[in-house]
Amino acid sequence: MHHSSENNNAALSIAALAAAATGIWSIFNNSNNSSNNYNQTEIEASFNQALAYTQQGNYHQATQIFLAILQQNPQHAPTYNYLAWIYAIHNYQLDQALAFAKNAVQLANNHVDRACFIDTLAEVYAHRQEFDAAIKLSLECLQIFQSLNKYPSSPTTYFRLAWCYQIKQDLNKTYHFIQQVIKLNGIGAAEYLTIGDICYAVAFNIGDKGVFHESLSHFDNAIKHYQISLNIAQKQNLNLEMFRFKLSSCLNDKARVFVALEDYQNSQSLYHQSHNVYTSNPYPLVNLALLAARAKNKPQMLLYLTKAMPLIIDMPPYVQKEKLIYILLTDIDFDFYKEDILGFLFNHGKINQYEYTKFLKTAIKSNQPIMNFSQQNFYAPVTNAVGEVGGNFIYTPQPQGI
Repeated sequence: MHHSSENNNAALSIAALAAAATGIWSIFNNSNNSSNNYNQTEIEASFNQALAYTQQGNYHQATQIFLAILQQNPQHAPTYNYLAWIYAIHNYQLDQALAFAKNAVQLANNHVDRACFIDTLAEVYAHRQEFDAAIKLSLECLQIFQSLNKYPSSPTTYFRLAWCYQIKQDLNKTYHFIQQVIKLNGIGAAEYLTIGDICYAVAFNIGDKGVFHESLSHFDNAIKHYQISLNIAQKQNLNLEMFRFKLSSCLNDKARVFVALEDYQNSQSLYHQSHNVYTSNPYPLVNLALLAARAKNKPQMLLYLTKAMPLIIDMPPYVQKEKLIYILLTDIDFDFYKEDILGFLFNHGKINQYEYTKFLKTAIKSNQPIMNFSQQNFYAPVTNAVGEVGGNFIYTPQPQGI
């Protein structure tokens, strides 16, 4: 969450957060009247307003209202739950998020709420990189739902389990929970995009270990789900940029595996496919230039670099300029054409003399094709896929009992 541009309410937020962490709410309340003065109807109205802000992505405003609710009623479990969720998905004050989530679980007054709040606690642990705890709590949430003959209202829990098991390299369980998502009704472009992301991560990590043939099948899984995602997005007239970039990146990194296998025909074909899917992606063009340099085909290398240079910009998560320039200056196959490469970089304003001198001090020569893998935060795709912040947790407070 970003509070730097907001008003001076931030100071009140900090005080409220400190109180929540310690459970000392008397500083906000007259101790004798606190339980009698708050209006339940007003709290519910405020809670619903905060939910609306959350769904709109106005997290700062939502957080202010949630914190104000806790000043009036420090036993309001759903508010703790939402605060924990919002903090977790933004990797913001995760110790505080943990305290909020634990408060919600302790205050839950029915089984459905408890399952949802446990799931939020699992979300917090996942963002804290405590994957065993995240898995245990996610499974507990599903078990509670199963005992009630209910199912989560979104695929968030299944995605979290798939990501965590992928990180733990338990691929059977990774794919088991991917299948649970596919069985759900109504999954759309964003969900298939996330499935592609998980398969892509599996393929990339296996390929990085040198198990090339096995990684190819996982790349094919990723490509299949990215294509499904893109097709759905096209039918729904969604913005296609991210969908195309993800598919392009996956094709680029599958080509990288063929380079490692010295199958240059297949790698070239995939680099061309990667470029055609998303023509603003410079990675496949630079990799084609690299293959041309390796074959000592200078005219072809210069042709690909001419096309690539205008695309080498700093626009995360799509293009990381510094990463591409590093490869251009350090790859052994490009070293033979060092003066030409420098000329391109200087003439297109991609590097200046000071940056180049500084760069030379840290450069390490390599002959690896350029990777396009962009999973900086393992969990980011999950929150994108859900489509609404809160996942299973967008609901009005439940009456007591089941």
